[in-house]
Amino acid sequence: MSKSLLQPAKMSPDSVVLEFALLDLPDSSQDLAAELWQGVDEQQIPVQIRQRLARHGLRCGVVGGQLPSWLVDELADQSKRLELDESQRTAVVSDLLTQRRIQCRANQRRSVPIGVNCKELEVAPSAGDADPPSKYKDAQCHLALTVSPQGDGKVELELVPEIQHGPMHQRWIGQDGLFRLDASRNSVRFDELKVAATLLPGQSLVVSAVPTAGGLGQAFARRDATGVDDATRVAEPAESPNRLILLRLAQTQFDDLFSPLQALTPIATQPP
Repeated sequence: MSKSLLQPAKMSPDSVVLEFALLDLPDSSQDLAAELWQGVDEQQIPVQIRQRLARHGLRCGVVGGQLPSWLVDELADQSKRLELDESQRTAVVSDLLTQRRIQCRANQRRSVPIGVNCKELEVAPSAGDADPPSKYKDAQCHLALTVSPQGDGKVELELVPEIQHGPMHQRWIGQDGLFRLDASRNSVRFDELKVAATLLPGQSLVVSAVPTAGGLGQAFARRDATGVDDATRVAEPAESPNRLILLRLAQTQFDDLFSPLQALTPIATQPP
């Protein structure tokens, strides 16, 4: 009941807190989604990157501090929804978190799952690509996040789509002059689709995945995990709504106004 004598935990000076939300839009909200993109700033993304994203059914941009009211209501309703097991008639806990807070360190990669884990994930070729589809066993779609806080409160956020697949492996990774044992799965990174945007506190980066366009958009919007047609192919769900990924900059700790590195800078003086 009394005040704790322990010092409260403090965030690292280079920490950045992001609010993550994953939302599947029903068919009735498609018109509202079109209105959402009318207020999204896509100019931060280079034209070449936007064209590559469009071929994969992806779209990305920055939205201001206030989200549309209908989108806030959809996120609130999603947090109250329960997933049901039809066979047992009981509520189940999803293995995919739809809303969470992510604490990142400067220039350190974080990976966030944005799709269910599939026994076999088939990635169709992008629009205009004649290559055969790629298949991955025991795979899940992720977004790799890297943040670079600026001294004026802004944060440069970098996103790279990737697919993690196969069993877990232990491997040695070198970092900051040291080696550490890391347990992770094999991953395929799509660096040609890397997105970089600068956010102010309260701004959000919006990513939309359209399943009908093929490519990564179809894989990112996938909702089923076990439906199988035959031994090598996973059936597509009957309903694949558009998926919205929201990353909002909530807090940054970095401030270079009193950075100790400035005290090490020599002062140039005129010779006597």
